[in-house]
Amino acid sequence: MSSNSTSSVLPAPAPVHELNATFGVLLIGFIFAVTLYGLTFFQTYIYYSRFPSDARLAKWTIALLWAVDTATTTLLSHTLYYYLITSFMAPFDELDVTKTFVSENALAAFGIFLVQVFYAHRVYTLNGKNPVIPGSIAVIAVVNLVLGIVSAAKISQQPLFYNFVDHTIKESSRTGLLTGLQYGLSTLTDLLIIGSLFVYLQPSRFPSMKAVEGWYEYIAVFFINRGTCFTLLQLASLILFVAIPKQQVWILFHFVTSKTYINSLLLMLNFRNVHHGRGIEEEESLNQRDFKSQPGTSSHSRTPGGITSRSVQFGVVDTESKAAAMTIGLDTMNSVVGIDDDDSDRRKPNPSDIDIDIRKAHHDF
Repeated sequence: MSSNSTSSVLPAPAPVHELNATFGVLLIGFIFAVTLYGLTFFQTYIYYSRFPSDARLAKWTIALLWAVDTATTTLLSHTLYYYLITSFMAPFDELDVTKTFVSENALAAFGIFLVQVFYAHRVYTLNGKNPVIPGSIAVIAVVNLVLGIVSAAKISQQPLFYNFVDHTIKESSRTGLLTGLQYGLSTLTDLLIIGSLFVYLQPSRFPSMKAVEGWYEYIAVFFINRGTCFTLLQLASLILFVAIPKQQVWILFHFVTSKTYINSLLLMLNFRNVHHGRGIEEEESLNQRDFKSQPGTSSHSRTPGGITSRSVQFGVVDTESKAAAMTIGLDTMNSVVGIDDDDSDRRKPNPSDIDIDIRKAHHDF
């Protein structure tokens, strides 16, 4: 009798394909998210170790991004624990929306906003401080942030998690529309960013800019530093969200999108050369190969705005600089011990005086 009552209470196990499409997607997305967070932690440590003299605003921005990424990872951990452990026996379509999942959505939108504004400032420094394109990027980024917060508020009003994931079950619900609009505007912002960076960071504008060499530098510069990776990821999220709304694959991309933004920004900063603890931007670093092959090349480059900027060259020291440094060092030593050139000449022993002293010594002996 007890076994029959127990079996009537327990729900029937879900099919394997349903688990793969729901809980499996959540678990895979969480694994990728935690992996990217580990990379964020490592790159943050590298940044503060290599660039202690960077601008204070940049250092505070990186600290804030690390805090946001840490918070979103913590919230995702609680969400997955609740869905996979605490509510293990509950069917997927009966799970309620957790407050941690709602908070993670809002914080993820804030992290993406910070990265996009940082890239807008980067474009502003590259285009001769023309505010049109950077201002457009910043305005759309603000709209994305507002949509993200409003979308998180709408998600919190959903009674079930399934109502948010399968965003076509209620035409009256605007959560899916807001999320889709947010993805679309964020993709537009990213396209403006990468388009501006590819247009402005050209050797024709910065002749002294270090050339990209090797497959690793090509991937780091053109795929990650310029924002291509998070643009493609955001575009994939938009396509999956609109094309197959009844599938939960898009939520996997949602878990890793904000972390990809943060890691791209960190890699762009860590990829720079360092000079006296300060990062040297890509357009300000001389091409060492061209510098060595052209002796006498000036270390000043002309920027688009007509401003002369001093480029920094590492690992190359000309002979005249070495000689000048040695001369300064010898003069410094002489001044310390109180020896002048005239005094040193007067104090040099005369060979004839030495011979006289030797003969006098023999005579006395």
